Amino acid sequence: MVLTEVEQLKAVSDPVRLDLLDAMTHDAERTWTAKELAERLGTRQTKLYHHLNLLEERGFIRVAETRLVSGIVEKRYQVTALNFRVDRRLLAGSEAEAHVGGMLDAVFEKARTDILAGVRAGLIGLGDNVEQRRRMTLSFGHARLSPDSVRKVMRQIERLAELDDLDDAGGAEYGLVIGFYPRAGMEHDR
Repeated sequence: MVLTEVEQLKAVSDPVRLDLLDAMTHDAERTWTAKELAERLGTRQTKLYHHLNLLEERGFIRVAETRLVSGIVEKRYQVTALNFRVDRRLLAGSEAEAHVGGMLDAVFEKARTDILAGVRAGLIGLGDNVEQRRRMTLSFGHARLSPDSVRKVMRQIERLAELDDLDDAGGAEYGLVIGFYPRAGMEHDR
């Protein structure tokens, strides 16, 4: 899914909505009620209605079916895409910095929470002699790249972002956060 509207960017800048999307993408074919999602996230059902409505309005989820339960309409929701990216044109303009900052805060906080939970659960090993399946790779760096090298790196990142193509129902679950960006204060038009 390509985010083309500021309102979509705002919608995914909230940790609760990211958690909802994360829970729903674990089984993209499945439909979810607010009650099922509340149980999955360990929260109250009433806390989720606003977030579900917003995600539906912004196109991240859809109502797959409805039924009447004890006189109340129960909705079953389904994700519309397994991943998303931000249209570059959305990042132009005076409000872009606040929206990008909010989205980055939410994404990195989600990654931080997932990593710390993995460490606490013993899924992520922190020593030198950790078996492959328990290793965590974190990298931070920079390089001076030619336009051709930038294109090559972007192609590699786009392939990595298609991680859901490798999804194996019997496999262990892993997370991925990637950032590739021009650094401030550097010449880009050589």
